[in-house]
Amino acid sequence: MSNHESLNLNHVDLMKTTHWQIATLVLLVAGAVATLVAFLVALISLCRGTQRRHYRTVAVFLFTAVVLQACALVLYPIKFIDGTVLQTYHEFNWGYGLGWGATIFMLGGGILFCLRTDVYEDAMKILNKQL
Repeated sequence: MSNHESLNLNHVDLMKTTHWQIATLVLLVAGAVATLVAFLVALISLCRGTQRRHYRTVAVFLFTAVVLQACALVLYPIKFIDGTVLQTYHEFNWGYGLGWGATIFMLGGGILFCLRTDVYEDAMKILNKQL
């Protein structure tokens, strides 16, 4: 077997996708879609002036995205390191850290959307009427 044929075989082996790669991709794309839907619902309700009614809906979509992305971010390094291609020490690049950062911020956003701001706003309206 020539050196050129060996390179072609190695290239083909590296291009094969496995089930865990597809599952990770599906989880990440589903999380991105849930985040986009949450953003659109929040934006539309803000433009209409009906923010209070849709806070829980946005929070549910954000929590769904957090769960999907956290599963993908845990699945990826476990299966990547477990693979036969990589048997040495490996550090992931900045994109992996960015994914965890985005997941943490979405979790914080979902928690903030769960807080009841209407109680504070109603109290402020009553206080302003009394003055």
